[in-house]
Amino acid sequence: MADLLKTLVVLAAVVVMLRRRMHLGTVMAIGAALLALLYLTPPLRFLAGAWTALTSPKSLEMTATLIFTMIMENILRKTGTLKRMVESLSELLPDARLIMASMPAMIGMLPSPGGAVFSAPMVRAASDHLAIPADQKALINYWYRHIWEYVSPLYPGIILVAGLSRIPYQKIMLANAVFAVSVVFWGAVLCFRGVGSAPVPRAETVGKRRALRTFVLSVAPILATLVLVVVLRVNPVAAMGGVTALLFLLHRYGPATIAVTLRESVSFKALSLIFGIMIFQETLRVTGALDGVSRFLAESGLPAELMIAVIPFLAGVMTGLTVAFVGITFPILMPLMGGASPSLGLLALAFGSGFAGVMLSPVHLCLVLTREYFEADMTKVYRRLLLPQALVLAAALVPVYSLS
Repeated sequence: MADLLKTLVVLAAVVVMLRRRMHLGTVMAIGAALLALLYLTPPLRFLAGAWTALTSPKSLEMTATLIFTMIMENILRKTGTLKRMVESLSELLPDARLIMASMPAMIGMLPSPGGAVFSAPMVRAASDHLAIPADQKALINYWYRHIWEYVSPLYPGIILVAGLSRIPYQKIMLANAVFAVSVVFWGAVLCFRGVGSAPVPRAETVGKRRALRTFVLSVAPILATLVLVVVLRVNPVAAMGGVTALLFLLHRYGPATIAVTLRESVSFKALSLIFGIMIFQETLRVTGALDGVSRFLAESGLPAELMIAVIPFLAGVMTGLTVAFVGITFPILMPLMGGASPSLGLLALAFGSGFAGVMLSPVHLCLVLTREYFEADMTKVYRRLLLPQALVLAAALVPVYSLS
């Protein structure tokens, strides 16, 4: 019981700091120090644990993956590739509903904090000739922006799950795929209720063949990365590093331009997300808090599935961040999911539940920015969001019963 109380004190402090908009990496490092203090851990032992966390192969791999993701996003944005991708897509699709769904989905292939705000103007432009209320436009933009976070190696959340569980990313992606499919299906059924088929008026066209060629070339770097990692099972760092180097060559970046790109893209503030979470995880191990909490939960009599679903969900609602709910709750819940050999089904349940909390979180930046852009009533947006999100979460039954 004492271990659980100490851990809850630390988690409560973490949530309070996040609510005060402190940076997540800093918050997790402070949380680790507080945990070490509560357990009277010698300072040298705490520092040794922090060093082990930062220099472990998994930590270095996650850090490198995040760096290449940021560099790729910068190149595609600065070269106008993302803009060409969206413009060509709007000419290829005959139905405004497909364009409204596809544009945030395409932008969402690359992670960007608050990225839904980039696709919001595109959704508005595609729906200007349709009688769609503001809260429905906000839902469509917000919903389709978040298809890929369940499965894409470009998102740090799923990479962090792979690092913490020591399960290959490809297996986790396959377990989570049911959520991504559910997002597409329930979005088509529920997000477009009352919206009929209609093409988007265009003042200028370039022809479908040219538009298709432009689209394929624009999306090629992202698809190449996904094929290398998912199909060919190339290490994410090697795959993203190779694609990034190729982009530098294709766009004829000189040494000076590469230096500017690295300076603009690579942020220590972003990298500290990984550092803080890994230090927190290692401190849980060093202090023995993880073992103590696991023993208490195992002896509590509560169903493991219930705790694995509820705890990440609450963390997701409170933080609005995928890396936050994964970093805070997965190290604690890992023993309940199988310890050194965690169940893929239970991992999928924890991730799906936590991400459902993120999607419903009032502090989720994408939700806040989308609502503000469309000037939508937040209550009405929530009314539209609750049912499809509940149905997506229900899809967790598939991996739980087929993979556990």
